[in-house]
Amino acid sequence: MLEALYERGITPDLLVGTSVGALNAAFVASRPQSPQTARELGRVWRSLQREHVFPVSMSALVGGLCRRRDHLVPDRELRRLIRRYIDFGDLADAAIPLHLVAFDLLQGRELRLSTGSAVDAIAASASIPGIFPPVAIGEQRLIDGGVVNNTPISHAVELGAERIYVLPTQPHGRPARVPTGALDAAIQGLHLLAGCRLRADIARYSTEAELILLPAPSARGVQPTTFEHSHRLIADARAATRTALQRSPCRAHLRLVS
Repeated sequence: MLEALYERGITPDLLVGTSVGALNAAFVASRPQSPQTARELGRVWRSLQREHVFPVSMSALVGGLCRRRDHLVPDRELRRLIRRYIDFGDLADAAIPLHLVAFDLLQGRELRLSTGSAVDAIAASASIPGIFPPVAIGEQRLIDGGVVNNTPISHAVELGAERIYVLPTQPHGRPARVPTGALDAAIQGLHLLAGCRLRADIARYSTEAELILLPAPSARGVQPTTFEHSHRLIADARAATRTALQRSPCRAHLRLVS
């Protein structure tokens, strides 16, 4: 999707991301706004394997099941991935204004992060509850913002967006496949909740901003924690987005939500 946008000279002047969108948005905010950057991001995803993000260990699984831990997977590999590909230490230092959405367990509310440790903020926004540990930032205990707002249109509108390109991770509707494991089931459950929120926000904010929902590739046959289908998903999304953009006007400066 990003590559197709960049090809038409469409570049963001504001980035808002949550969950996996926080990782992608931070990567984009670290580099020039060009098709080359989008292709670099694609290469990262094509190179990933499950253990690069979800390194399941027996001690963590047993600890989670016996209530000695509040997570099943340590976030050390997620943080390593963030440090490897993000070029700024503080969110406020991103070349493009970057805002990430997380959920505060103690306050019971979603939270927008715009300053502070980039590694902590990205890890918090992508911390799938029960899978990864909550991230402590001050007195807050933060988890994946996708729990309540996986496509943060509302935050983009609050930040002054007049035209928003939405980059969804999957088509919304019934699951493409019954999950085969606990990790997949947890992530798929979040996706279903996210679909309901996205439809509600489109209806609510369509009169306040121009919303452009880009076409997500079909995830049929793809489990959420596997990465071997990345090449096909990227190619399908690029082709579908190119077609969609041919039908709409090209503009140079846009707010982008991922």
